[in-house]
Amino acid sequence: MLHMNRVTLLGHAGRDPRGRELGEGERTTSFTVATSRRWKADSGEAVEKTEWHRIVVYGNAVKPAEDMVRKGSLVLVEGRLATREYDDSKGIRRQVTEVIVAGPQGVVNVLSPKPATGEGAAPVPEKDDGGGDGDDDA
Repeated sequence: MLHMNRVTLLGHAGRDPRGRELGEGERTTSFTVATSRRWKADSGEAVEKTEWHRIVVYGNAVKPAEDMVRKGSLVLVEGRLATREYDDSKGIRRQVTEVIVAGPQGVVNVLSPKPATGEGAAPVPEKDDGGGDGDDDA
């Protein structure tokens, strides 16, 4: 039976990447991406819902992601979905779902190096409310 775990996101970076050392010369970096959906409610009112996604980058994509991704950048991210558990600083068991960018199928493309502005541009979300980024376990 064929199985596939693939995620493609197009959205705005919620913050600059935060890197850390894994040991033995390896690094990882992480950032969040906001994707929004807009529609008209039955009342005719415009409605918008923003989802926040935690992105974790490994391997050859770490340095380009750290060099090019900036808060507000329009990015295309491809990777796999992973869920992990950790204990936060208060000892509470937490669960976080992440998009893992690693290996040949992992991609981070910066489509606009600066936040989109001007008439007709998609607004950049004001805050990164990604619901906890799991960095408490480091």
